[in-house]
Amino acid sequence: MGRHLGAALALLAAVTLVGCHPAAAPANSTPPAPAANAVAPPAAPTPSADAADAADVKAFLEGLFAHYKNSKDTFQPFDANARQVFDPSMIALFAADKRALKGDVGVLDADWVCSCQDFVSIQATIAVQSATPTTAEATSDFRDTGMTDDKPRHESFDLVKVGSGWRIHDIHAPDTPSLRKALTDEIKNPAGDAASNAG
Repeated sequence: MGRHLGAALALLAAVTLVGCHPAAAPANSTPPAPAANAVAPPAAPTPSADAADAADVKAFLEGLFAHYKNSKDTFQPFDANARQVFDPSMIALFAADKRALKGDVGVLDADWVCSCQDFVSIQATIAVQSATPTTAEATSDFRDTGMTDDKPRHESFDLVKVGSGWRIHDIHAPDTPSLRKALTDEIKNPAGDAASNAG
């Protein structure tokens, strides 16, 4: 009887040990789902609205100055293509200036975008100083690499959003602070400017 009692105790001990170890998960089991209150990884940062507007302004001006890389380009920013470049108020000033001058040459005798009358191959660097969904300020530093004696030039631009695109509202150059003011003054006194240009 002692022998049977010892065997029974040994069997009971073995069963108890097996019960202490959890069963292994099947090899093809899926990992447990995350807890309902688990924190998701942070999303990738998205550019701010101002950064997106600044990028659009830069692209607009770079596209405009791309027309000045080749002197054979037929783009006309102050004539046939003016609405692709300037806002409606500037277009209205151009028309008023033309009527006031009655065929005479005025401040638009030169191309204000490139501060030139002729060009070979202008290379420009655009920088955006500020941008909102409706207005922006930017600069262009450029020189005509096709002219050996050409000096670096600098201009500033005020821009406004027109529909879904950007347009120039004013141009500032070192020798002429404002294209809008120059046009407005000429419209008020066309004979004075025409006489100075003729002289």
